[in-house]
Amino acid sequence: MKRLASTVVLLCLALAAPAAASTFIHMSPRELIAESAAVVVGEVLTINSFWDASGQIIETEALVRVHEAVIGNSPTVAVVRTFGGTVGGYTIEAHGFPEFRPGERVLLFLSDERGGFARVVGYRLGQYRIGHDRNGAEVAIPTFEADAALVVAPGARSAAPARPYRLDEFKTLLRAEAARTARHAN
Repeated sequence: MKRLASTVVLLCLALAAPAAASTFIHMSPRELIAESAAVVVGEVLTINSFWDASGQIIETEALVRVHEAVIGNSPTVAVVRTFGGTVGGYTIEAHGFPEFRPGERVLLFLSDERGGFARVVGYRLGQYRIGHDRNGAEVAIPTFEADAALVVAPGARSAAPARPYRLDEFKTLLRAEAARTARHAN
């Protein structure tokens, strides 16, 4: 009965959301880590959009030079794919999915590489841009846009938006959480 009530609430939320919006289940840093093969800090070198093999879906591939593997192992250059992009005058906007710009610095929660590429775990929930605060300290800034997609928490409640973190503190938090998760898995 509880599952039925949650399903009904999710359906109501989906119907109330704007037609262009996507709906995602909230993932905490702990949940993102549990689903990730690696968490990396790097710089987007290039992006390339193309039609998939079916010719019906546009995907974008970003080459990310990995400056630091915060958790797990990663190649020097990670190949990261996501949905959406522009090819030959056709644009597919995939709300809530990662977007990349050459030259930007990012922190990414990455899946296992399969087929020569990884995906960002949790879609944009697993993507942070690296910027600076007014004192010059590096900050990991969430890329998730609440107006373009809806994030729901368990029980079909709207989830609180992700917050920016000082990069050094965020990396420490992520490493501690990964160590705690590893201890509980054994």
